[in-house]
Amino acid sequence: MSEKNEKSTASEKLNGFLEKNRKPVLITFIVGLVLIVGFIAGAIIVSATSKKDLAAVEAYYYELTDSSTGLEDTEITKRATECIENLAPYTKKGGIAGVRANMLSAELAYILKDYEGAIAYYDAAIAKGKKSYTAPLCYYNKGASYEELGKLAEAAEAYKTAAEFDEFVLVAHAYFSLGRVLEAQGDYAGAVEAYKTLNDKVSDDDWGNLAKTRIIELQSQGKAN
Repeated sequence: MSEKNEKSTASEKLNGFLEKNRKPVLITFIVGLVLIVGFIAGAIIVSATSKKDLAAVEAYYYELTDSSTGLEDTEITKRATECIENLAPYTKKGGIAGVRANMLSAELAYILKDYEGAIAYYDAAIAKGKKSYTAPLCYYNKGASYEELGKLAEAAEAYKTAAEFDEFVLVAHAYFSLGRVLEAQGDYAGAVEAYKTLNDKVSDDDWGNLAKTRIIELQSQGKAN
């Protein structure tokens, strides 16, 4: 995984399955503690019911990952499908439980290659947690889902929205993804602008260094000034 600060609770088998079935974006399953704390901090109150619902959502996640070492991909797929079904009642709820259930469902839908479904779940998570730290992550992964569908304009918009959130941990990767998608669309001027914005924000980042390389390459090809 490219995000070293993630705390993985899944088995090696499940992690391997995830790696084979998605791009290296932050895994929604393993939402970092900072995201959960950030959501709670932005809420006025976390009721006992909300805590109970969140515990139920996490229990279904545990069922998905428990004793998964040695399982075939078909069994992992079966578990993922069942988990989405179990989470369905919680995706309709508000608060942190609703956000968490929708983000997990989105990740599972992505794994099952139901990219439209993943986007719908991410949209629901965004609507339920507009001011939380989970919102930019949802936009970011939504961009990856749009890419899988070949909808590059929508992907670019999602990456741009994610990148413009304050203190988003993946801001550098989001801006680079934006530039990469704009390049794919032939919008080289827009791509260079995204790469330059990345450098302005995090010039010493690995993504920033890669962005500099892309700017030089595009300029050498006469595709951008």
